[in-house]
Amino acid sequence: MAEVPIAGGAQGVLVAPEKAKLRKVLRRFDLVLFTACAIVGLDSVAFAAQAGAQAITWLAISLVLFLIPYGMLVAELGSAFPVEGGPYEWAKMSFGRLAGSVTAVLYWLSNPIWVGGTLAATTIATLNDFVLHKPLGTTGEIVVGLVFTWVTVGTAIVAFRYGKWAPNAGTFVKIAVIGIFTVLFIVFLTQHGRPAGVSTAADLKPSVNGFLTVIGVLVFLWVGFELSNGASEEMHNPQRDVPRMILRSGLIGAVLYGLAIAGIILVVSKANLSSVSGFTDAYKAVASDLHSRPLDVTFGILIIVTLVGSGSVWLEGADRTQAIAALDGAAPAWMGRFASFGTPIAVNLMSGLIASAFVFFVFLITKGSLAHFFSVMISLVISTTSLSYVFVFPALVVLRRKHPAVRRPYRVPGGMAGAWLAAGIAELFVLVTAITLVWPGAVNSWLGQSYSIQSGWGVSRVFFESVTLGALGAMVAIGVLFWAIGSRSRRRGLTGEVNAYVEAPVGRHRA
Repeated sequence: MAEVPIAGGAQGVLVAPEKAKLRKVLRRFDLVLFTACAIVGLDSVAFAAQAGAQAITWLAISLVLFLIPYGMLVAELGSAFPVEGGPYEWAKMSFGRLAGSVTAVLYWLSNPIWVGGTLAATTIATLNDFVLHKPLGTTGEIVVGLVFTWVTVGTAIVAFRYGKWAPNAGTFVKIAVIGIFTVLFIVFLTQHGRPAGVSTAADLKPSVNGFLTVIGVLVFLWVGFELSNGASEEMHNPQRDVPRMILRSGLIGAVLYGLAIAGIILVVSKANLSSVSGFTDAYKAVASDLHSRPLDVTFGILIIVTLVGSGSVWLEGADRTQAIAALDGAAPAWMGRFASFGTPIAVNLMSGLIASAFVFFVFLITKGSLAHFFSVMISLVISTTSLSYVFVFPALVVLRRKHPAVRRPYRVPGGMAGAWLAAGIAELFVLVTAITLVWPGAVNSWLGQSYSIQSGWGVSRVFFESVTLGALGAMVAIGVLFWAIGSRSRRRGLTGEVNAYVEAPVGRHRA
């Protein structure tokens, strides 16, 4: 079979000069570390651990039922269609520019909200616990949140050949942080035994309530395999490296999450688990014998470095995805401007402004309550992130039908049945995640279980759903608006054609 060019077709005059600024800087080593940094997020592990020992059970179950099908799905899409702006391109090729525009906006906007929301909140909690040993106060928290936001955005703006080292180093720091924590909790348990009130082996038994409590955050913890495909044309050999990157980064994520969650539930009593400071609480408990201010400060700085790494890596991938959508006529054209060194500078700066706005907005309306800030933001970020995959996962099946001739270095096994199964399972997980977080308690009520949003999230249902549903509705509306604005570029012939891919000669192709 003839080799299939991937980025074929007529490239619009908007796209060509901007893509000319891109440089191939991502090798397999970089991709593994880049993706591992994207997957492993220390800001959310305590949220998962709130389910107690069931968090470990559901972590293992979701690894088999979600992570593996999801990884295989992205391995095929990422190696067969390695085009800059990957998630947007896959959705657009499958369902058209409108679907691609909504996908790109959700995928992009969830990240500045995350940076200015949960990552900023975790940074503040870390400073309070490890450095200051007292609350900063609302004004101080806003200042710290803004500084964290712009350091993260600035890291994402740096030329990719240098900027890639922030997530690369972030992965090593995450390994070091969890490695230190693991050694400490093993030594602590050996010397002191399990504290009273912590989870026991009997708590490992899965339940429906445990599933509903933890499923959303577990899906959020796992996603990120496709992020590097936002920079597909900056990879040296995506067709060879993407499948191997997924396997290796997935293994790193599984091991680190397992150790972190296990340590938290083994040393912090169920009554004292906190979604915003659970990891730091666990560290303080296991480091009690070695407790010192220099050690606390050092560990706190390392945690903040991991948060900057997480935020910057997602901005690097998601901002590129939105910029490519703009160049393709699915957003205002000015958003597609790349700096001379290959960074989507317009979207980068917008991300910083949006993240800063959320630092102000949510801290002010929650009157400085860090716990309330975190609970609302984590729900909004997870539900938005989950919904951004709604058109991406079915793209596996659609592109098998539309482009059977494209060479697939990796193929989800089982023919079309295997493709349908992988896409269907992944889609089901993100839909359940979105439902449980956009309408907390909805599934519980269907099952005849009581549920209190005030007890679970610390805010009223009116406030919670006003923020989450209002923000989600606004984002979808922005996606539609961007698509409408981009129609001017499309009418003027400044963009490439939908599905402008060169196929191999028609012949016999496997389904």
